[in-house]
Amino acid sequence: MKNLRIVVALFLFACILSSFIGCTRTRIPLTKIEVPMVAVPLPELPLPLPKIPLLMSGEGDYRLLPWKKAFNRLCDQIEREYPYTEWKNINWDDLRAKYSERIAQAKEKKNRDDYYLALREFMYSIPDANVRIETNESVRASAIGGGYGFAMTRTDEGEYIVFYVHADSSADKAGMKIGAKLLLWNNIPIEQAIMETPVLWADTPPATNEGKLREQCKLIGRAPIDTEIEVSFLNPSQTEPVVAKLKAQKDDYATLLIPVWDKVSVGPMDSPLQKKKLDEAYGYVRILFFSPSINTPFPAQAFQKIVSDFVRDGVPGVIIDLRGNTGGDPELIPRFAGYFVEEETFLHDLAFYSKKEKGFKISPGDRIVVKPFPIRYRGKVVILIDYGTAGCAEGFISVLSKQKNVQIMGMCNTRGAMGVPGGDVRMPDGITVSYPVARSLDKDGNVQIEANAKGEGGIAPTIKIPINADNLQKIFVDKKDIVLEQAVEYLKNNK
Repeated sequence: MKNLRIVVALFLFACILSSFIGCTRTRIPLTKIEVPMVAVPLPELPLPLPKIPLLMSGEGDYRLLPWKKAFNRLCDQIEREYPYTEWKNINWDDLRAKYSERIAQAKEKKNRDDYYLALREFMYSIPDANVRIETNESVRASAIGGGYGFAMTRTDEGEYIVFYVHADSSADKAGMKIGAKLLLWNNIPIEQAIMETPVLWADTPPATNEGKLREQCKLIGRAPIDTEIEVSFLNPSQTEPVVAKLKAQKDDYATLLIPVWDKVSVGPMDSPLQKKKLDEAYGYVRILFFSPSINTPFPAQAFQKIVSDFVRDGVPGVIIDLRGNTGGDPELIPRFAGYFVEEETFLHDLAFYSKKEKGFKISPGDRIVVKPFPIRYRGKVVILIDYGTAGCAEGFISVLSKQKNVQIMGMCNTRGAMGVPGGDVRMPDGITVSYPVARSLDKDGNVQIEANAKGEGGIAPTIKIPINADNLQKIFVDKKDIVLEQAVEYLKNNK
């Protein structure tokens, strides 16, 4: 009896704990606030133990199955429920065959790292920024824990320009300067080396061709610690290239930078909204995410106050900054966008997998249409975007982009990730993977914003700020926010 009580107590503890850690993002109890998942292992239950149906056979919970069987169940579930199979031209049979063999090999060797890598490579074979797998930090460190000491990107002219050099790094000691043009990588053209760089350790699988290139530019500078490469580069104001051997050194991932992504680091206490006045009394509001927080439990009301102040004060132009905004609750979109639309505007229908119909079906209750509010801002509006802009933020932009007084400004397209997250699967060894479960459709029933099989997607700026050596210098040396500066300049010149 005592042992049974222990088993039951541990089981209840596991259920409660899993409610907090069972998905890539979870909600704080009694609120709708989502916070990042904390990778806390489930408690070890004593064996043998009685069969508990909730743990032993629940769909999406395969922790207690053998590796290969769990993987097959995962494949069955994703193939059935993933909403963009045709749109992205994914061949599930090929992926299953390839990675089933990898899983079997890992099982035979009893190698947990190989098992994790096989799962990660499987998930990253899906070009979708809403696909996720928990990061195994020890495996990550062994793969890209070393940096050569620089970060670079491709300019609009097709050159690969260094925009950051880490102090006392191998690149720094070799004389590499900000603005250096990379030419050769281990004696092959830098363009070819970039295209051959895997994106397995990107934050999420890139969905667009543009996003993939950005991630490749970031990750080519990472390798296992002590890896050596030979690189040829041309510093600014020099006529002869430098050929140097660089060694990857531990640097706490200092070079994992993308110049067209203003990453947002926020917690549940941070407000999703930041307001300020700029030169010429222009209004500025940054929307960090479309969700409530502890300090701002009613973001729609807070946003109404901000826009009402802009209208009351007669500000001549408004800048809405969505850089780094990866989305949130789509129900907030009409409550934010209604202050800027002149007429009713369709946002989307959502189509989910229906077990009954064995196919995807539009959910009538999830249709979102934006209606104009009595309070409306009618002046010029500039929306700032970057590669980090995704999900609901892209939906918000798509609504406002239909308005004549709105311009979209940035250095690149948004991420092209408009699917609805929610497909969380628990795998053996404490690994959780996640995938989107619904597709966003326009009023004609067509997939919108999400990147397609050709890697085309996202929202493009109507006013593009060039990615060139001069602008990279201004951002990383002069520490200027050139996108915001250009937005202010646009408003000044278009009163």
